[in-house]
Amino acid sequence: MSATDFEHSVRITAQRLYRRCGDASPSLQRGLQGALLRRVATDDALRGGLFQFIDTLPQLADDRAIAEHLQAALKDVHAGLVGMLLRFAARPLFGGAVRWQCRRLARQFLAEESAAGIEATLATLSQAGCSATVDAVGEAVLSEAEADAYLARNLQLLEWLAPLQPRPHLSLKLTALTPRFDPLDAAGTRRRVFARLAPLVQAAAERGATLTLDMEQYELKSLILQLFLDALVAFPDPRWQPAIALQAYLPETGSDIDALLSAAERHGRRLGVRLVKGAYWDQEQAWAAQRGWPVPTLCSKSATDAHYEALTARLLAATDRLQPAIASHNLRSQAVALSHAAAHALKPEQWEMQMLQGMAEPLRQTLVAEGAPLRVYVPTGDLEIGIAYLIRRLLENTAGSSVLRQTWLGEMDMATLIAAPVASDPATPTATSPTLPLLDFSRPEEAQRFAAALGATRAQLKPADETPGLWLARNPARPNEVLGAVPLDTPDQAIAALEQAHAAQAEWAARGFGARAAILRRAADLLASRRRELAALQVLEVAKPWREADADVAEAVDFLRYYATQAEAMDGWHTTINFPGEENRVAYGPRGTAVVIAPWNFPLAILAGMSSAALVTGNAAVMKPALPALLVARAWREVLLEAGAPAALCPLLAGEAEVGAALVAHPQTDLIAFTGSRAVGQRILQIAHTPVPGQRHVKQVICEMGGKNAIVVDADADLDEAVAGIVASAFGYSGQKCSACSRVIAHAAIHDRLAQRLAEAAAALAWGPPEDPAWDHGPLISQAAQRKAIDYIAIGSNEARLLWQGNIPNERANGGWYVAPTIFVDVQPQHRIAREEIFGPVLAILRAPDFASALAIAQDSDYGLTGGVYSRLPEHLALAEAGYGVGNLYLNKKITGARVGIQPFGGRAWSGTGVQAGGSEYLKQFVWSRCVSVNTMRHGFIPAKGGGS
Repeated sequence: MSATDFEHSVRITAQRLYRRCGDASPSLQRGLQGALLRRVATDDALRGGLFQFIDTLPQLADDRAIAEHLQAALKDVHAGLVGMLLRFAARPLFGGAVRWQCRRLARQFLAEESAAGIEATLATLSQAGCSATVDAVGEAVLSEAEADAYLARNLQLLEWLAPLQPRPHLSLKLTALTPRFDPLDAAGTRRRVFARLAPLVQAAAERGATLTLDMEQYELKSLILQLFLDALVAFPDPRWQPAIALQAYLPETGSDIDALLSAAERHGRRLGVRLVKGAYWDQEQAWAAQRGWPVPTLCSKSATDAHYEALTARLLAATDRLQPAIASHNLRSQAVALSHAAAHALKPEQWEMQMLQGMAEPLRQTLVAEGAPLRVYVPTGDLEIGIAYLIRRLLENTAGSSVLRQTWLGEMDMATLIAAPVASDPATPTATSPTLPLLDFSRPEEAQRFAAALGATRAQLKPADETPGLWLARNPARPNEVLGAVPLDTPDQAIAALEQAHAAQAEWAARGFGARAAILRRAADLLASRRRELAALQVLEVAKPWREADADVAEAVDFLRYYATQAEAMDGWHTTINFPGEENRVAYGPRGTAVVIAPWNFPLAILAGMSSAALVTGNAAVMKPALPALLVARAWREVLLEAGAPAALCPLLAGEAEVGAALVAHPQTDLIAFTGSRAVGQRILQIAHTPVPGQRHVKQVICEMGGKNAIVVDADADLDEAVAGIVASAFGYSGQKCSACSRVIAHAAIHDRLAQRLAEAAAALAWGPPEDPAWDHGPLISQAAQRKAIDYIAIGSNEARLLWQGNIPNERANGGWYVAPTIFVDVQPQHRIAREEIFGPVLAILRAPDFASALAIAQDSDYGLTGGVYSRLPEHLALAEAGYGVGNLYLNKKITGARVGIQPFGGRAWSGTGVQAGGSEYLKQFVWSRCVSVNTMRHGFIPAKGGGS
């Protein structure tokens, strides 16, 4: 059939479907409920507010909370009958009725998860001429117990479905079979997933069932597809039918179909393929923008529809090897499928259409009347836990681009609805992030490249024996492994190097901002070109996991490029305010000689950030990095020299505390930039501000000294998000970040549930040598750090109640400086573990009677670095934004991972001096400013601009 003839067939079929649908409307759009949704479809404020309210509803414990949140949702909604009715309902008296109505709405999409509920739903669908696939929806799986519960639910569903369907059909998410679904650990993920998939496949085989693996976000797509292909080998029993969902909004889906066709030939069995448009478009766009990665999806609905039609043609032409399921509510898309099925004379058992429960019933009835094999996707689960699913369905029904809205709200005529989509797509946006994109470890080739870099880096290291005057760099995961040796400097050697840098500074300052900025940019390019090597060195020397190590290198690059740009803007004279006859301007000059004392936990980013800030503003930079990160520090200096920085200007000194003290006290030191512990920072402040003979200036001190950071969790918080964010913030890099969460202040209403889920989620983490990506977290940096954390765990055991403590298996520890991650509850604000910085994987959970009290407890600290709040009440978020006195506040997200130029980083109180690194004001701490005021008036005559003075 020619393309013209086929298009004619599609239009005839679509017109027939349209006429058969007639004036019927979906049940969702009938009655008062329908009137509300029609208003929602045309009022963005109402749409956004109500959906946020429904999303919060499962967490609201009483009628007063329901009323409070509904009132907040209606804040920006204009008057009108619907608005008046909703405002009337936003009272505590009607809280129960509001919850009941939302549950009633959810029931249109979700079947009751019981034998009777499943039977009733399937019976109704059978009477309508439809079969069903059932999906157990619920909370995010963050622990082994939750993964076990998901498996148990699916086994139970198969048991209920067996007597109701000749071949039961179940849909499931592989990510729900393990709390650690990580493309970076593909082999480990496969073991964990298949351990729970095995009994499910066995049960499916015994019942002749189909298992369809749902597709999720793009970052997981390749691994999900690979696991599906691996499952064909691992579970070859021909009695079960394997199937997988593919997304048409991904341009590469055609290649995925090729892989499935090849697998079908190899294994001699037909494979099921559910073709969907794709449900994560908004998220994929946002994630790509935040990460600076290319957008993985097609960027227009029309292009997605056209691709969907092309993929439909491929699938329906390959029914000898595939069992296609064309899943859509688009009238034209289904007309295309019907036309292809007719052209290939397909029998009902060779293919099927799929639609979602509770959506577009007129089209569903019409397709059945056409004789099309139709299966309805039926989610099942707790009504309130399934709210996230409900939100997606409501968004789909009311979005401006929704074919359901366009069809049944009369926003498009038939000719437009059935017109062929345009295949062209806007150019896929490239990364526009101002920061260096992180490596995408979801791609197997990237993981292979990094593994190769680890091997090459290790091969180049030069072990040494214990020798006086040498620092031996050791692998914290294997302390007996010496990675290299660095000669230690004495205080006299350090002073000599400082004096040489001081002498070289004037020539460096004369180069000007532009020339110095160019050197920073060359250094940034060199770092970026060596990013895997430098990240691999961090994995070995400071035990950073792969992603954290790469992020540290990327942050260093970001600092260099950002400060280069900021410095160029400082060049020359800057006019303040001129008057007739008077000109006023300011300029910036270097302070002189800077001593940069950097920590080990961000061994490249912080050292490069502070030293580049000093250098680009014209200062000498005498660098004294922490001893545990000397190999990374030496690599940084090599890059600086290769980029063109004079060697004498930026010496690197390796020494104990007395070396740092000598540098700070020296009269030629003009500025000290320090990041480290509070005790050392206070000592530096004391030394720097005590004048010594020969000193003719006030020393500038830039201090960042850590934190005791808290996350407040409100009664209405999304616990899926809160638990994931807290675990990442508290245990990322084994808690060895100044920004790490060490306190959680939980509203009493959710305290117990939150604490239990935190313990279970933390128990799912794996601790071991970070060079192996199978492990989430590694050891502490040193034996001293290990002893300190263990001592605090003992203190916490006396002060509070140990809720959970992890294990570090001996065979994995291998003598490494590990500390078992620990969570305490019944912690009081005055307890030491609630007040003192530990710098290890120890988390204290405090209980608060209400949000205001929780916020007060969070702020009752000597520190003011980072903080977080999980809440869905705008009023509470506004209170935190206005009054939570920390340098970096994170609302409904984890509290680590600040990005240069986007989230400038630094704190107040005993956390720091209050000007944030990576921000527009940071460089001004490294300069002094001067003002020139010129009288241009001569005896009443004002010369033209540029005249003499």
